[in-house]
Amino acid sequence: MSKQFIYHFRDALQLQCRITEKSRIMVALSGGADSVALLHLLKNAGHTCIAAHCNFNLRDAESNEDEAFVTALCQQLNIKLHTISFQTREVAQQRKISIEMAARDLRYQWFEELSNQLNIQYIATGHHGDDAIETFFLNLTRGTGLKGLTGIAWRKGKLIRPLLYASAEEIKQYCRANNLNYRTDSTNSDTTILRNKIRHQIMPLFKEMNPSFFVTMQKNISYLEEACELMTIESKKFQNESIAKEEDTVIIPIQLLKQHPQKQTIAFDILKDYGFSGAQISPIIKSMETIPGKQFLSASHRLVVDRYNLIITPIRPKDETHYVINSDDQTISNPIHLSLTKFQKTNEFKFSKRPDVVHLDADLIDFPLYLRHAESGDRFIPLGMKNFKKLSDFFVDEKCSLIEKENCWLLINGEDIVWVVGRRIDNRYKITPKTKTIIEIKIKTEL
Repeated sequence: MSKQFIYHFRDALQLQCRITEKSRIMVALSGGADSVALLHLLKNAGHTCIAAHCNFNLRDAESNEDEAFVTALCQQLNIKLHTISFQTREVAQQRKISIEMAARDLRYQWFEELSNQLNIQYIATGHHGDDAIETFFLNLTRGTGLKGLTGIAWRKGKLIRPLLYASAEEIKQYCRANNLNYRTDSTNSDTTILRNKIRHQIMPLFKEMNPSFFVTMQKNISYLEEACELMTIESKKFQNESIAKEEDTVIIPIQLLKQHPQKQTIAFDILKDYGFSGAQISPIIKSMETIPGKQFLSASHRLVVDRYNLIITPIRPKDETHYVINSDDQTISNPIHLSLTKFQKTNEFKFSKRPDVVHLDADLIDFPLYLRHAESGDRFIPLGMKNFKKLSDFFVDEKCSLIEKENCWLLINGEDIVWVVGRRIDNRYKITPKTKTIIEIKIKTEL
């Protein structure tokens, strides 16, 4: 078994991980059978190995015993060892994430920093085929989409996982055949942890039904990887041809998405990057057939179903500040860029018809002016009208999206809305034959 196992390892290293030359490789060494076997295999294959061990301080004395074990092992194999200690529980509480997620983040962040510091080409972890199958079932229960069902990647950047061809039992057999001692994590038997429940309760049932379950699942994952590649190509094509991005706003045309035969899959592939879950996709798709205005939230973004588009923007606290414009201000840059010019009206004067330039009767203006966002109950008399109109109704008439309404600034004189910036001035402040002095306000696109 040992020779065949080694042949498979070297094939995986070259064909799957694309390591074709002898390299400097840092091994994530936990002390378990998989990482011990990995270190032994890489060293015997002629690679220059460095080991990195994380003490997460999660298992009291066991954690320190693991560190002592890997220290002795590296001394025996004449391999340089780097260690670090983390207060993982405290980090998890501070970041408000699970202990498992905190440990993962801490581990990979340190691996990246250490590999850059030591000029290491590759970081190797001992993930094996059973880990990939467990990840398949984990993601299946979570609804992570097709990508999540592809298990664990052989290579991602400088991170490589050459043992994905092997089962956990095959790795232990290799260790026994080569007299390699290893540590066993006592928490691996805790079935309150979902991964352990899958490992000890779910997978044995499948193996009972199909003795070749491991091989079958490796083939299934391989097929899913190819299907995922096809989906990714189609999704990128849709995004390149159909989606618009304006600064931090993403605009997805509803009609084009509705017409796509794989709209659910395409939508999930796009929206997952903005924190939306698989469970939100069907409601979002259904909402495209209903009255506009429906909102969906992820931890970081908001999606608004507008008349013609899905609009995705980052979630930000509402800006309730009133920004002051004084009489001697000629330009302002916060919250928007405006220029202000005051001049005497002449017979040749023609008032602006452009939405980004307005002319106001200066004698009706009482500085300071203010800029603020819309508030409930706002109303004004739009240019050309005689009666007040609710600002909310004006926005409806203008076919403004929810995002546009929330981002719109109002120029305020006393209690009056003088200008719905970029859209309409109040009729009371227009230029008339009686106007003597004019204030021109212009939206500046550049500083």
